[in-house]
Amino acid sequence: MKQSTKAKLRGFYVKVMDILRSTPFAKTHLEPGEKKSYSHALELTQPFKPSATLESKKHNLREAASRINTVVVRPGEIFSFWHIVGNPNNRKRFQEGRSIHAGVLSIDVGGGLCQASGIIHHLALQAGLDVVERFNHSVDLYNDETRFAPLGTDATVFYGFKDLRLRNTLRSPIVFQLMVEENLIRAQLRTTRPILPKKLDYNIEVDEEGNKHVEVLDEERTVISTSHYKSLNSSE
Repeated sequence: MKQSTKAKLRGFYVKVMDILRSTPFAKTHLEPGEKKSYSHALELTQPFKPSATLESKKHNLREAASRINTVVVRPGEIFSFWHIVGNPNNRKRFQEGRSIHAGVLSIDVGGGLCQASGIIHHLALQAGLDVVERFNHSVDLYNDETRFAPLGTDATVFYGFKDLRLRNTLRSPIVFQLMVEENLIRAQLRTTRPILPKKLDYNIEVDEEGNKHVEVLDEERTVISTSHYKSLNSSE
């Protein structure tokens, strides 16, 4: 899908505001051999669901991983999905894949990248990072049999409008590593110090219209993330 003028203007506005605010984006790259020092890791995997565009999705995920995997996020710095991955409308880098916009499935250039942002967001919750910006999908298209990640851990991204931004609140630098395998995506958050994953719990409430409100809670029962999903039959 060709990028709209509105999206281009919005993307330009976001860049200007980041410059004015001096947003401390992560931009240091791993030096050859440096990865060995990041010996402690949290890891998650998610399966791929069969679809006509699965191979294109894998291509897009590998393209995103080629940039994400090289970036060091130092303490206090911000990991920005789009700042690192770049414009997904670039047909020289990305292929057409399945996307979800406003609860509707469509085919867009760069489709499928939300599985990368979602699994990274899930790792961030386990590590206790500060989630500066994150958006959940507008509807929940899955059920208990088809769901590949806990409801409330997803993170949709839409260039120029919706980003995933995480601040490293740990005492050591971190790197995210994405590996696209035949049947699954493997994600790691690697650090130079030992790190234990937080045990997360999920409070899901469904109203009379089928809308879902989800709270993700940490070990102290503190709400660390909230999501609201409209019912597929919602008239809103």
